[in-house]
Amino acid sequence: MSQRLASTLSAMAAAASLCALSPGVAEAATPISQANSTIFGPRVYVFDPTMAAGDINNVANTIFTQQEANQFGPERYALFFKPGAYNVTFNVGFYTHVAGLGQNPDDVNIIGGVNVNAKWMPAANSTCNFWRTFENFAVTPSNGITRIAVSQAAPLRRLHVKGELDLFEFDENWNAGWASGGFLADSLVDGAVVPASQQQWLSRNSKWASWSNAVWNMVFVGSVNTPSGTFPEPPYTVVDRTPIIREKPYLYTSGGQYFVFVPALQTNTQGVSWANGPTPGQSLPISQFYIARPETDTAATLNTALTQGKHLLFTPGIYRLNDTLRVNNANTILLGLGVPSLTPTVGKPVVAVADVPGVKIAGLILEAGPVNSPSILEVGPTGSSADHSANPTFLYDLTVRTGGSWVGRNDVGIKINSNHVVGDQLWLWRADHGEGAAWTTNPTKNGLVVNGRQRHHLRPVQ
Repeated sequence: MSQRLASTLSAMAAAASLCALSPGVAEAATPISQANSTIFGPRVYVFDPTMAAGDINNVANTIFTQQEANQFGPERYALFFKPGAYNVTFNVGFYTHVAGLGQNPDDVNIIGGVNVNAKWMPAANSTCNFWRTFENFAVTPSNGITRIAVSQAAPLRRLHVKGELDLFEFDENWNAGWASGGFLADSLVDGAVVPASQQQWLSRNSKWASWSNAVWNMVFVGSVNTPSGTFPEPPYTVVDRTPIIREKPYLYTSGGQYFVFVPALQTNTQGVSWANGPTPGQSLPISQFYIARPETDTAATLNTALTQGKHLLFTPGIYRLNDTLRVNNANTILLGLGVPSLTPTVGKPVVAVADVPGVKIAGLILEAGPVNSPSILEVGPTGSSADHSANPTFLYDLTVRTGGSWVGRNDVGIKINSNHVVGDQLWLWRADHGEGAAWTTNPTKNGLVVNGRQRHHLRPVQ
């Protein structure tokens, strides 16, 4: 009996050894042609780790070649990465949205580089490097430095930079070119942040090893390892904790399905929201969103979706709307992918929000149209008075643009009549260059008018 058992075990061991020596079946590579064949349409590329790195690089670099200097063009793109590691290196141009599709930033690691250079303007001048987005991934730069030479409307959110972060570009003589403003939020930089010639910057709920310098104005809110000194010399302004914040909603994938994660409302915070585990909040299935496409959707179809209780997810492109989008339901989300533009073709606001709580509008360019609008975005009608302190409305990564792409006219960019509205990275810009940028051609009276108020008692939603 024992001999038969020993023989059986020997045979099993031999079989196990043979299995161990047999090559495993490799996961089949996904062809790159499938990257832009998702539910989000042809201008959204969804990469996965089985795709050839060279193919991903080719797509990203082809888009960059088109978008590097395409300051006011109509093209819009999103480059999304499913969880995994990617050995790719590419630059990011205008109207390009780069994001990881994990629930946490470290779920996606880009090994090589994701950078913004400033080679298209003389002397490495990045003061016109606008309108691009980076969020929710880790980057391990092959040379140790991630370079993001940008100015306004180029937010960095939920990033883990495994190295140094430089906020400027060198010219051919190794002089630091001009740079003029940016935004970093909910991000971790393992090395130093080097602004060099960067004139101004806002960092919120972020952490770095060190911050090297300032030029005109550096503001830190709820961040860790902030530099010492106070404005005006050196020009640092430090707010120790963020009084109230709900991080921007973001797209992610799990189990082959897409979701939008909505972070929880938090008060008196410092540091990144994912430092000690996943960001608190809730996941919404993509089925709760109407996926808008610029080539087919109108104000009527979008308002129908809103009336049905859907959130709106705008895919890349330009939406020319002949009526106002009316957000009447509490907690509605309007989320842009690929820096889409919404513009009114008649003299109305392009978006109007009722006096309801918890609305979230994110990642959009709201552009004035040729017929003067009283405002481009209106949050709450005149006379709004409800208390939304337990569930404020948030506006994230919005540009209001008057002129530049075409002749535009408006009295006010954003008019806030509701109480308890939080803006988290807004750029309200009357164009000083581009199409229709002239003293009498693109008039606007105010970028922002606030009639609502903020009460001091906060009762966060659980």
